[in-house]
Amino acid sequence: MKKIKIGKIELKNNLMLAPMAGITDLPLRILAKENGAGLVYSEMASAKALVYGDDKTKKLLKIDNAERPVAAQIFGGDTHSMSEAAKIVQGLGADIIDINLGCPVRKIAKAGAGAKLLADEKLISKILLAVVKSVEIPVTIKIRTGLVEGQNVAPEIIKIAAENGVKMVAVHARPASRGHSGEPDLQAFTEACLGAEIPVIANGGIIDEITADRFMKIPNCSGLMIGRGAIGNYSLFDRLNSFFDKGETLPKAGKAEKIEWFKKHAEMSAKYYGEPKGLIMMRKVCHYYVKDLPNASRIRDMFNKTQTLSEFNKILEFCS
Repeated sequence: MKKIKIGKIELKNNLMLAPMAGITDLPLRILAKENGAGLVYSEMASAKALVYGDDKTKKLLKIDNAERPVAAQIFGGDTHSMSEAAKIVQGLGADIIDINLGCPVRKIAKAGAGAKLLADEKLISKILLAVVKSVEIPVTIKIRTGLVEGQNVAPEIIKIAAENGVKMVAVHARPASRGHSGEPDLQAFTEACLGAEIPVIANGGIIDEITADRFMKIPNCSGLMIGRGAIGNYSLFDRLNSFFDKGETLPKAGKAEKIEWFKKHAEMSAKYYGEPKGLIMMRKVCHYYVKDLPNASRIRDMFNKTQTLSEFNKILEFCS
């Protein structure tokens, strides 16, 4: 995969781990980086919570040198909290600040943030300019094609972003109304890329070489951002690097490799959060590791009651 620059930051490739609320914490980001991701994103953090000094929100943005470069994503609906939060994020050591303009969750929309902002281009412009002016590190954004089916605001938002100093835009090629379901709208993404003056990254439904290739064939597509398709499947990044660089299709991760990732993730999570919280935090991703195993249902049930690494290691016996 080709290298890409975001401001002054040069990535080793143009494959990125998408920000996912409650999922892309430090342990998972390190797993993605170790397996070939060029850039990893934190889960989104509330700008207002950061400004109010919320320690739990700050912990979402704790960074380890092993994952650099790393982007921290923030969300909010006003210029003041977003610009002040950006300063805090820069102080916490993030390499890049990402602004969420795509989250479809109702709670976020009620706060006037996420995808809700796509309906107010003037406010978007004000927020982007305020954030860019408040920090010295690059600013990127993540958007949807629109709020509802058939709408495509991406071309105009990308233009606004470029005019206000944003260095890159990731486009989830589905409207907010569809969440994560259905096929991505390749035509809408093609229109988003057309004439863009800053890098445009594809996001949505990327799970393998085929789904990645259909995006990369679109003119002016600068890279790929992978979300749920990478969880418990971290070698996807290295596989895509080989596919696009050498034309080689490497084998998919086998059962043993997935179990090894599962174990490593549990150990890192327990170390990062402590026991039992670290294992409780992993309940959101357990099914990604075990979904293809013969005893998947039983393993999930057992894991949801697990609170120590010793209990977890006993569960691994059912994975063989």
